[in-house]
Amino acid sequence: MPKTSSKKFRRKIRDIKVWLYANRDQPLKKLMGMLNLKLKGHYRYYGISFNCRMISNYKQQVRELLFKVLNRRSDRKSYTREGFIEMLKYYPLVMLKIYVSLF
Repeated sequence: MPKTSSKKFRRKIRDIKVWLYANRDQPLKKLMGMLNLKLKGHYRYYGISFNCRMISNYKQQVRELLFKVLNRRSDRKSYTREGFIEMLKYYPLVMLKIYVSLF
């Protein structure tokens, strides 16, 4: 079954981490909009049948990195876990989707 290479997966996580830290000073609305565009592009490229696990792992890693980056915007914590979940209800991350079916 086709799946994302672990080398490429680690590289994409590293790239998104660098991007998040470089853009953490953006307003939240703009940051979430740009992040959703990046996630959608990732889903379109890697969204094939049987690759759901790697795509959901990517989304979870991005979500954890986002929580970490948003809490480094000031001297004190910006979000608790509950507050972060509430923020995600207001600015949701794009849902994953399989764009190419191989069967």
